[in-house]
Amino acid sequence: MFQYTIRRLFLFIPVIAGVLLIVFVTVRLVPGDPAAILVGPEGTPEDRARITRVLGLDRPLPLQFGIYVWRALQGDFGRSIFLGSDVMKLVLTALPATLELAFLALMMTILIAVPLGIVAARNPNTLLDYGSTILALLGVSMPLFWFGVLAILLFSLQLGWLPSFGRGPGILPAFGTLFSSGSLAGVWLSLKHALLPALTLAFGSIALVARLVRSAMLEVLNLDYVRTARAKGLSERRVVNKHALRNALLPVVTIVGLQFGTLLGGAVITETIFAWPGLGRLVVNAISQRDFPVIQGSVIFIATMISIVNLLVDLSYAFINPKIRYA
Repeated sequence: MFQYTIRRLFLFIPVIAGVLLIVFVTVRLVPGDPAAILVGPEGTPEDRARITRVLGLDRPLPLQFGIYVWRALQGDFGRSIFLGSDVMKLVLTALPATLELAFLALMMTILIAVPLGIVAARNPNTLLDYGSTILALLGVSMPLFWFGVLAILLFSLQLGWLPSFGRGPGILPAFGTLFSSGSLAGVWLSLKHALLPALTLAFGSIALVARLVRSAMLEVLNLDYVRTARAKGLSERRVVNKHALRNALLPVVTIVGLQFGTLLGGAVITETIFAWPGLGRLVVNAISQRDFPVIQGSVIFIATMISIVNLLVDLSYAFINPKIRYA
């Protein structure tokens, strides 16, 4: 497994390089001139030419790319054109909010979808099974931004249970306060702000994973070794949890790992809807301003996180099924 892990880590290099090249070229093909946006409508052509020269955007694209890669290898991802701050600092400031939202959505997906899929598989062609099917259809067909708007209208405006925008104190600092002082106020305030955007972000994943768990469990429950376990007199709970679920989890773990990347991508829309101060909102603002360094730095961080999660998913197969070995 160690050699396999090292090989996968080396594969990060071409993946990140490819992502960087695609983003670098794409953002420069999009119409819009950062210098023109920076000087405003009253700027003269001379002002725009001077700003373009200062930003280094007058150089050939291969030279710009080479300079950026060389600096990135030294940990320098440039400075924001409009904010004037170091890109690394901006990304690391916004990253905790995005990770908090993505991990909370992922936990919702696992805690809701897996039990729902198991129950639906154990009770096929019942009202519960039909209900999970309807949920899956809604999850895969309803646009994320539309579900977010409906959630705001229901839980914020009509019921008044949850705030409609903004972020409370971070979850980790809130739990730190809970352990040090015993006060639940910070944790409750943090969860109140995070629950609605996290549910919006997780809704599609919950539907997808629930249907996948149901299909995998239905296939496994009809296999010979499961019937043998039942014939030995084992309880249904032990048959499902120990024998069937472990073998059905392999495709589920793969999809859940891939869903983490989907959640990070969906966070761009969710953070915009709920004014969540995360990496997705930072990218949206950077795109509207043609802030090339911020876009590139943010995408590199997102691609790196997705690659790491995919590696962890691959390595987790051996823990779920001990028969799996890595060559």
